[in-house]
Amino acid sequence: MNSYNVHAFQGSLCQEKGNLEKLPSILKSESTHFLVLSPSRTQNGLSSLLENAVQRDDKLWSRMESLSANFRSMVDENLSGAFAAELTKKISQGFRDLEDVLRAVWLVKDAGASSWAYIDRMQNDWICSLTASLLEQKGYKVSKKDAADFFVLKKGSSGYMVDMEKTRERLETVFSPEDYDGSRQVILISGGYGRDADDQVVYPGSYGGELTATSLANIFKAQSVTFWNPEELVMTADPNEVPSAQVIPELTYAEATELSHFGARVLHPQVMIPAISASIPLFLRDFANPELEGTKVSSEVSKKEGFPVKGFSVIHNMALLNIEGAGMVGIPGISSRLFTALRERQISVTFISQASSEHSICYAVPEEQAHLAASISRTVFHEELASYQIHSVELESSCAVLAAVGEQMPGTPGIAAAFFGALGKAGINILAIAQGSSERNISAVIKGSDSKRALRALHAGFFLSTQTISIGIFGPGLIGSTLLEQIRRETERLKTDFGVDLRIRGISNSKSMFLDKNGIDMEHWEELLQKEGENVDVDKFVNTIAADYFPHWVLIDCTTSEELPRRYVEWMNRGIHVITPNKKAGTEPYPYYQKLMESGRRERKHFLYETTVGAGLPIIGTLKDLIQTGDRIQKIEGVFSGTLAYLFWRYDGSVPFSQLVQEAKELGYTEPDPRDDLSGMDIVRKTVILAREMGLKVEVEDVPVRSLVPEALQQKSIEEFLQQLNTIDDDMLALFKEAEEQNKSLKYVGIIDSDGSCKVELRAYPQDHPFARITGTDNIVAFTTKRYHDQPLVVQGPGAGPEVTAGGVFGDLLRLAAYLGARF
Repeated sequence: MNSYNVHAFQGSLCQEKGNLEKLPSILKSESTHFLVLSPSRTQNGLSSLLENAVQRDDKLWSRMESLSANFRSMVDENLSGAFAAELTKKISQGFRDLEDVLRAVWLVKDAGASSWAYIDRMQNDWICSLTASLLEQKGYKVSKKDAADFFVLKKGSSGYMVDMEKTRERLETVFSPEDYDGSRQVILISGGYGRDADDQVVYPGSYGGELTATSLANIFKAQSVTFWNPEELVMTADPNEVPSAQVIPELTYAEATELSHFGARVLHPQVMIPAISASIPLFLRDFANPELEGTKVSSEVSKKEGFPVKGFSVIHNMALLNIEGAGMVGIPGISSRLFTALRERQISVTFISQASSEHSICYAVPEEQAHLAASISRTVFHEELASYQIHSVELESSCAVLAAVGEQMPGTPGIAAAFFGALGKAGINILAIAQGSSERNISAVIKGSDSKRALRALHAGFFLSTQTISIGIFGPGLIGSTLLEQIRRETERLKTDFGVDLRIRGISNSKSMFLDKNGIDMEHWEELLQKEGENVDVDKFVNTIAADYFPHWVLIDCTTSEELPRRYVEWMNRGIHVITPNKKAGTEPYPYYQKLMESGRRERKHFLYETTVGAGLPIIGTLKDLIQTGDRIQKIEGVFSGTLAYLFWRYDGSVPFSQLVQEAKELGYTEPDPRDDLSGMDIVRKTVILAREMGLKVEVEDVPVRSLVPEALQQKSIEEFLQQLNTIDDDMLALFKEAEEQNKSLKYVGIIDSDGSCKVELRAYPQDHPFARITGTDNIVAFTTKRYHDQPLVVQGPGAGPEVTAGGVFGDLLRLAAYLGARF
């Protein structure tokens, strides 16, 4: 027995250049294929001519010439020889016939249903002929049919339905066995129209072609029906409102019906009826990207692990009517009277909710029908209103109905709590709620102005991990680029093992930035930033990262900028966490520093800056632990600069000090401007940060420092500074020899004494002192406290280099994830 597959397209898809060439790859199996092409009234179609004629638009005739040329060009691009000649002749004759129709419409300034049908069917017939000829050129055997010759419809209360029995009878007269017997066989059908009981051509609506497809699938017992959409695939929410929306891989018929009812781009419920009765799976695919799987709609409930909610939809431009009164309680027929009256006036009721006490009924209708519905309600309950048994009929306009749909929602505890909890967290006021006994749908009426925010909050609450973090990184230099690589390597592991979903959604250097709403491709971020980056706009960057469809936001500042840290308070007040190795914020004038810390506490947002003092070493963390556990700090002394630690470790007088500075810069151990290290200001800032952690109100200018930068070189360019730095070599050699004679080592240290005084100086330490024994870029800090008085608590380790510092920043990011609930 032959197997059949049915495919449905909008005819306009086949008009677009290059699209017809995709058909052979879509029809790759050897089974028989039904192709149903539907008419579509697009701006570039013949129906636009009818609109011009009704309006007596003088552009009609030039537009007709243009469309005629377009159709002939479409033929020439796809066909050759006799195929092209025959179809060109057919189209030319069609335009001559069309001119007579348009002149008649011009005269009467009106186009009846028959004129629309004539033009729709003619254009669709041309596209079918073009498609048939192309497939025949490719070696397919093609039979071309018109759905109006066999598709029988009957009018029902919810629109046109298929009369399957009569359609089967008609099919026997229209089709012959050779039409659908054999491999590489295509039955091409001009769909969209059918005939009623009086044999008149009727248009069931925009879903007519799709209904033709599922009806044929039912009759021929097809394996599947594939709907090739000109728009995006079926998503968990409207991607225009929720950019992080995902493709839904599987839906049941019931789920698809619910989502369609609430405005999602799925299928009209009538279309699914023939498929449901024969259990034929439906596939919704993207014609622009046929390699994508799309969405399967069937009777099967997905066994895959996933979310019980499949998707969210919103019906906009709704109004809510509330009828309330004590006289309604226990009175039979109240609801029946109301909804019968509404049905008689063709009022479409989308949502109904009634309190169990029967004290009130509320329902939602389209905005344009709201006042009529209110008038009908007051008329129906005129006597009750007059006798105060019903107190009021209130109308709330500009509403939206928001729905969550999922076949696995029934029996899954906590769905309603998560639904209303997400809305509550987003500050959304709910006007009315409803949930059917099937529990596969929860609906809520909200203000229309809140719909986007509500949809994003729900989507984030259900489809994003609670540990999904939207991340923006300023400064992809040595540290920033290393951090990005570390995150790239660990992203999948963190997501799989711990549920932490790190989304780098923005990267910005000083000149350009690259943003991606769902997450940047971390394999190619440098290329994307270089080729597709836009001019830096910090406000746009921050607004993108702080998208309300992500549960958490963090900005990571890996720059040495003075301007960005001055915006940390603003960002934290917006609910954005901040992580940085930039020391400028922690050493801003104390009032700003205090405001920054208070902002974090007030907004419950985290400012993480461990790397500002010891790169990857837990110096700040250790100090906080000591203070929080009740210890009293008496003295902090440390080599806080990995750069200066490296220089004085390497320096033995055999190589000039200036040469070692150049070497350290090339290794990435110095700040971009080495004077930030040699001036001692880097250690001053770190000393101030630690002092402030102790509660001391210290400013940078309060800390005396011995600079290693000659005054004459302070204003030079970096290049000139490095070239002329050899002027300090003799002085450094003299200091080294003096210390060597005393069997001591030179170390550049920051000191915070118990009296609150701070200083930064070059000091000589005995060879048996822990500071004298450090090597490489190691930092070392000694905490002398009440608890650690006789023997200081020492923290030692690498304190410079992009890997170490980036690792410290990454550690702060994971620490943030832990604060937000991740369980490592």
